[in-house]
Amino acid sequence: MRIVTKDIDMEELDQACWPIFQRLMEELGERYPNWIVVIEPTSGKYFLGQDDQEVLSRARKKHPLCVFFAYRLNENPAIDSL
Repeated sequence: MRIVTKDIDMEELDQACWPIFQRLMEELGERYPNWIVVIEPTSGKYFLGQDDQEVLSRARKKHPLCVFFAYRLNENPAIDSL
């Protein structure tokens, strides 16, 4: 398994996570509007929550050496690397 480190290019990270986000938006967007989804691109696993620090903490416990991309589940998602 390839570990995504902090040396990854942010544009590349966004490109890896965006298709996962689009699928999740279709599946979860109506049930969890404006919730935050944190995505680990290598595994495709995601973590969902309303509090950004709490959801990031859960993600980092599961994948401590990885970087993540976070999106808000809405039509104009704010994106961020974490």
